[in-house]
Amino acid sequence: MRLSIAFLCLALDVSAAQTQPIVFAATWTKKTTSGIATFKLNLVDGTLTPYGVTPHTIEEDELNPTFIQGTNKPNSVIYALNRGSSAGFVTAMTLQPDGKLKVLNQQEMRGKAPVHVAISEKEDFISVSNYAGCLSLFPLNADGSIEKETFYQNFTTGSNVIAKDQATSHIHSSLWLPKSNNLVAADLGNDELLQFELDAPEQTLNSLRTVKRRPGSGPRHMVLGTTGDYLYVNDELSNTVGVYKVDKKTNLLSQKVLQVITTLPAGFTNTSTSADIGLSSNGKFLFVSNRGHDSVASYAILPDGTLKCLHFESSRGILPRGLVVYQDWLIVANQASDNMFVFKINAETGALTYTGNSYKIDGVVDLYVGEY
Repeated sequence: MRLSIAFLCLALDVSAAQTQPIVFAATWTKKTTSGIATFKLNLVDGTLTPYGVTPHTIEEDELNPTFIQGTNKPNSVIYALNRGSSAGFVTAMTLQPDGKLKVLNQQEMRGKAPVHVAISEKEDFISVSNYAGCLSLFPLNADGSIEKETFYQNFTTGSNVIAKDQATSHIHSSLWLPKSNNLVAADLGNDELLQFELDAPEQTLNSLRTVKRRPGSGPRHMVLGTTGDYLYVNDELSNTVGVYKVDKKTNLLSQKVLQVITTLPAGFTNTSTSADIGLSSNGKFLFVSNRGHDSVASYAILPDGTLKCLHFESSRGILPRGLVVYQDWLIVANQASDNMFVFKINAETGALTYTGNSYKIDGVVDLYVGEY
């Protein structure tokens, strides 16, 4: 009897400790969408159950949530970027029991085209990348709410290699390096990876050395390998991935790229641009979405950090702008066809298998999965 009671108590404790993965889908607001939708992810079959929809309205001006992010910890505060007609905003929110998001607070920024937010390792700052060619820093309070912008830098000139995309700077994303105060920002318009060091007491960023990407590459998004030794950046304009070694002593990227590998299959000549990048949960595989070829490219990460191309899986939609990886699942967001598709990742081969789970969601552009 004692064993039965002990077993029951253990089962209750385990049940109480279990968390529910929630998928957050940011949408460019249309008449049929209202901002951010949430779904419950079933880890058995990959199905998504609609949970809630959060409208995004500030002073009756509908704003487009262009990007959404949270931490890797359970019950994370959610940060969304909102692009309005005359200004950009960053919003802190918490998930409610009905699947909707409650706003903690919002801060306006000087750039009106925010596209990416990154959370510092200590969760005391967020960096916001702006397609208008600027980078901003916002301190965070203990409850996750956002203080006013304390750092802003505008980068004006572009490389002009591809005139229509690189006439001016376009800061497209940033990434905090672990166990350091260093930040890397991708400038699509200048073909550069900008490096900064956080001065936390002064709440500012100090510029470090810049890493040059290939002319006309257009670096867009970045991800670190699981050990933090290698950084992977997908290039929007040249449809490539660049691999860089991270110096653990200086927390700076190598000046020389280790590898550049295409995101497209041989023989494909139509127009395409790479969009998002993600890492498998076991750290063995890398995934990149292609808009135009409308696919997800899969790579094996070799012991020296370089990549080997494995597969090209159809996104089953048009313009896969966003993707997210959670455990053995990959979800892709097709912006132009207004849908999401769920794939199972083979943990041994990196192959993607379509689960049959698809969802209609207008204007979906970015995804995040958190545990609640």
